[in-house]
Amino acid sequence: MTTGEPRRAGPGAEDGEDGGGRAAAADVPAVLRTLAGWSWRLLVVLAAVAVLGYAFLQLYVVVVPVVLALFLAAALEPLVSALSRRGWPRALAAATVFLGGLAVLVALFAWIGSNVAAEFDEVGDQLNEAVVDAKDWLQGEPFNLTSQRVDELEQSIRDAARGAGAGLSDRAAQGARVAGEVLGALVLLLFTLFFLLKDGARMAGWFASRLPPARRDDVVAVTRRSRDIMRQYLIATGLTGLIDGVLIGVALIVLGVPLVLPLAVLTFLGGFIPIVGATVAGLVAAAVALVDGGVVAALLVVGATVVVQQVEGNLLQPLILERAVRLHPLVTVWAVGAGLIVGGLLGAFLSVPILAIVVAVISHFRHRAGTAGEDISWEESKGRRQRTGKMVEEPVAAATGEEPSE
Repeated sequence: MTTGEPRRAGPGAEDGEDGGGRAAAADVPAVLRTLAGWSWRLLVVLAAVAVLGYAFLQLYVVVVPVVLALFLAAALEPLVSALSRRGWPRALAAATVFLGGLAVLVALFAWIGSNVAAEFDEVGDQLNEAVVDAKDWLQGEPFNLTSQRVDELEQSIRDAARGAGAGLSDRAAQGARVAGEVLGALVLLLFTLFFLLKDGARMAGWFASRLPPARRDDVVAVTRRSRDIMRQYLIATGLTGLIDGVLIGVALIVLGVPLVLPLAVLTFLGGFIPIVGATVAGLVAAAVALVDGGVVAALLVVGATVVVQQVEGNLLQPLILERAVRLHPLVTVWAVGAGLIVGGLLGAFLSVPILAIVVAVISHFRHRAGTAGEDISWEESKGRRQRTGKMVEEPVAAATGEEPSE
């Protein structure tokens, strides 16, 4: 007999539904579940990277000088610390290193400019001679062009150059805007660099003192490792570029190519873009050699560039750069290519140290996870806590003005 009351589910109904869900989940292959888990996590990471990239593009005038200042500060900070240990006030040590480095750069560029101006007229005359030689070559074998046809080709090139110069006023206005941005970025870079040298330890301590204690050790360790990578990378690339520039300069002097100093400096600057930069600088040197001495001189410069590339790839890279970033040369090439596509020359320069920092962070947390459950003695545990405490207390004490505990 029915009473009209709703029928209640039995005690095992919910269990049956859960069991059915678990059974359905069990029907999905484990590989597919794993791939699905990694897929949504990867999507989240890519979304975060896209947001950061968009913010970077919107604020590149601010972000780029700050990032470059961090690299320069990481390289110059040991000099400031050395002067401070000798009794110099921190502000005076930072000002001395900052102004000294700035004076060296200004003197270097002034020297390069004077050498370029002294050789510019000679290169211009050689360029005119090269144009005449090219006309004679086109009128001879195997082209056998008439002088009228050669003149028409020259006029076509001139017309194309005039067309490329159309809208010069708009380009001048855009160039003025870019020049203003570059000047502002340079001022911001110098301003940031000086205060990082002067108050970098105090800033780091201020941030460290406000981190959760449970995360403070990791953040301090990762930050120090990142700073070491930036300093080692900048020094390693600078040393590699210096050696490349000297070798290219010697080759150009032997071959009698003009503009030796500017081309050597260009090779040095190209060294800050691993593997690719020296090649591009060598091609520019080959173009100058082609104008000055013809095809044979250009081929000899190309050969010298190949030799320098082999020295860099087989000797300098393993001895200097790989020890600094601990990345395989193939990974370095991939990183430079990706950085060049995404961020141009700046992206090519920053891609390798950023990748090295990411690898270092992953290695840090992997090592920590591997040692989290290990059985260590009380003495070793005490030593680790003392070392970690000292790493944290030093920057915190620098921010608060207190003496770290012994």
